Amino acid sequence: MIIKVLDEYKADKCDELLTKLIQDERQYDSYINENFIVKDYFKNIIKDKNNILLCYEENENIVGYTYFKYQNNEDSIGYLIDGLYVEEEYRKRGIAKTLIKEGLKIISDYKIDFVDINVMYNNKIAIKLYESLGFNALSLKMRMKMD
Repeated sequence: MIIKVLDEYKADKCDELLTKLIQDERQYDSYINENFIVKDYFKNIIKDKNNILLCYEENENIVGYTYFKYQNNEDSIGYLIDGLYVEEEYRKRGIAKTLIKEGLKIISDYKIDFVDINVMYNNKIAIKLYESLGFNALSLKMRMKMD
């Protein structure tokens, strides 16, 4: 079941999932600190009614989340999907796609110009998911490691 997160308890659970997401991304970016922990991030995010934090709950456990961050640029308004994570044992069941679709459904009633998402270049599974939802590559950020 998908729930819009409005309380601090569920926001804290989403912080735990964001920590796991960041740690998972270490496989693509070795500069991510292995001891990094997210604390009290989403409880502040949910105070802004333009932001959308959704969680997927199964048997009263939060097993996935997505965060649509409101973006108001000088010439356009939109959203950045600034996080999507599903616990490993719940993957390959369509939960991630369901979360994104629900977020897109919510914002479809808003007058916005774009929806962006950032994804690690080598995360082929995520890229395939986003392409299946109609996202297209827009830019490529590159890095050179210095020894």
